[in-house]
Amino acid sequence: MTAWYEASFGREYLDLYAHRDAAEARADIEAIVRLLGPAKDEPLLDLCCGACRHLLVLREMGFSQLVGIDLSQELLQVAARELEKTAPAGTRDSVHLVRSDMRIIPYQDHFGTVLSLFTSFGYFDTDQQNQAVFDAVFHALKQGGKFLIDYLNRDYVIAHLVERDEQELPGRRVLSTRHLTDGCRRVEKRIAIQSENGQTHEYRESVRLYSKDEMVNRLSRSGFTGILSYGTLEGRPFAPESKRLVLIAEKRTR
Repeated sequence: MTAWYEASFGREYLDLYAHRDAAEARADIEAIVRLLGPAKDEPLLDLCCGACRHLLVLREMGFSQLVGIDLSQELLQVAARELEKTAPAGTRDSVHLVRSDMRIIPYQDHFGTVLSLFTSFGYFDTDQQNQAVFDAVFHALKQGGKFLIDYLNRDYVIAHLVERDEQELPGRRVLSTRHLTDGCRRVEKRIAIQSENGQTHEYRESVRLYSKDEMVNRLSRSGFTGILSYGTLEGRPFAPESKRLVLIAEKRTR
């Protein structure tokens, strides 16, 4: 049986999340650079990079050793076209795209920074599989490297769950439904897209809802230290009503 994350991240995904655009990506990256201060000449990984909207901004800002990893071949093809279209004339591209599962990062002791943005965590069925992502990030970072993860706030999701919404896209009607399962430990989303000819395609999303303490414990279990928490990428304090949970963890030199 095909896992949901293997079926849901295709070209149609970009249309559904078109509001996650270049302007938002620029604001995200500018905030991250202020908060984290990554060195522009050190390797940086965007884990689950999708169509590379964040990598495009990083390249434009002068980061010279960029890697994007994603499992979706379709999104990576879109990313490659965008990178080629916007590459400065006569220069060698500073972005390398890799197709891989987020639990298998084919680098060791390499990156100064790893980013995981827009809730690209908690996709797997078991805690052990999700833990494997943090383990892979830890091994991919060099000593002193930092991992920033932009995740949802479990308490906010539970308190403010929108069970149903609809939107009209050109030639399509989209119905999204959400519910909590496993004792409020997962949020499940189903997206039904009905075209003008009456055909319906359905997609599923399923994300494990970890609390802040659970996330910190799991990062610590992988070996991370110096873990800081925020409620936004701008560095505002984390609170129960924060929409997001942003964590920064370090692979500290022993």
